Amino acid sequence: MLCSTITWAQQNDFQDITAFGITYGDDFTDWSLYGDDEQPEGNLKIRWPYQNDWTEWDFRYGDITGQIKLRNKSDVRIWELRSGGKVLTMKAIYPDDFNQWRITDDSYTINFQTKYTNLYDGWEMSASKSGSFNVYTQWEMDPRDWIIQDKSNDKVTFPFKMAMIFIASYYSSPKY
Repeated sequence: MLCSTITWAQQNDFQDITAFGITYGDDFTDWSLYGDDEQPEGNLKIRWPYQNDWTEWDFRYGDITGQIKLRNKSDVRIWELRSGGKVLTMKAIYPDDFNQWRITDDSYTINFQTKYTNLYDGWEMSASKSGSFNVYTQWEMDPRDWIIQDKSNDKVTFPFKMAMIFIASYYSSPKY
């Protein structure tokens, strides 16, 4: 029982994430997650960097780890996030429109979308009951460095926040 309490507490202790950015040069396959002290405290990395396979990712923040992957490699509209015994589904709301997403763990659902249509440098959670979670580029139209404004409530747990960070970073990045 103590282990489950610690895991739950760790997964809800995500308020100190304030930013994320690419770790090296212009490599959009390796991201650093920053806390209040502006030091990297975690990362989000492509799983198979030498194969240029953008369909599977791994993340770590402190002691929390997880994976993100396309549910089916032939369908780029549905991703799955697994962390701490939780499974979330991230699905594009409309076919071929990657600026509006529904994120759910089958008991709670949020929507996450770009602030402006077809501009991918600002994203926001649109569930007022859950508070707010906004992600925007530090410099306009430069997807390398991002700032997070998190005023969400306890229902928006670590896996939901990681899903939003992933969507913003993935769909705003150039793919080589």
